Amino acid sequence: MMAPRPARSKARTWSALGIGVAILGIWWVGPWAMQALIALVAGGACWEIYLRLRWPGSLGAWHSGAGIAGIAGLGIVALFPTMPCGWVWASMAFVPGWWVLHVQLMHQGPRHWGRELALAIAALFYAVFPLVIFRDLVTQETSLLGGMEGSKVFMATFGLLWLLDSGALLVGKRWGRHPLHSRISPSKTLEGSLGGWALCILAGWVLYPLIFGINPSMGWGWFSLLAGPVGIAGDLMQSALKRNAGVKDSGSWIPGHGGWLDRFDSLLALAALLGLWVGFGR
Repeated sequence: MMAPRPARSKARTWSALGIGVAILGIWWVGPWAMQALIALVAGGACWEIYLRLRWPGSLGAWHSGAGIAGIAGLGIVALFPTMPCGWVWASMAFVPGWWVLHVQLMHQGPRHWGRELALAIAALFYAVFPLVIFRDLVTQETSLLGGMEGSKVFMATFGLLWLLDSGALLVGKRWGRHPLHSRISPSKTLEGSLGGWALCILAGWVLYPLIFGINPSMGWGWFSLLAGPVGIAGDLMQSALKRNAGVKDSGSWIPGHGGWLDRFDSLLALAALLGLWVGFGR
């Protein structure tokens, strides 16, 4: 990605450091804190889908947004049951959910209950189901992906996201020349994306075996090869939604980053990939 404005870049750096410290603290506290964070992300994402990524004239935007955000957040913690047998199907709903949101925002027009219902279901598929899967995986006590139990999966996933984002920013700022997708996200560069992907691969094959004592060829090494492209795709998917909605950021909760969807869009995609990977491997 190309260099952001200095003020935004500084805020982004401090926010990223703060989020990193918070993630470490949440991991140290244990499963209930991880579930609380996932609930917060789910609720914030759905809130932004309803209150930010939409157009004027929709029915009861504020109330429906608050309602679906609350349902999503509470559902992650308590209402949605653990669903190992449904991880594959829930993961496969991610792209159709995004597509419905994408089409809804492209074809703006009068709203009615049918379109409101479609938006609600799409929000669940796109923003909630992947996080339900992630909640299940990070609270598992059995080994996954070559020897990691749930709490380590939590840290490893966020580590990949941090490396992908940091690599894209640093490499793109120094060597970025070619836009990754000039129409959807002109600030992201091919060079930056490749740099972030390279760091993901390094983590999967070198860093994680050293830190967690795992065999990379049994899971995380191969997963890291896909994590870069999938995380980048998740970022571009969110950028496409924002462009159709005519907004720069999905929110303003996180200084330098924007909203919950801006910060955790790649997590949604990686969680869906994890669900497919583990689901097919069970």
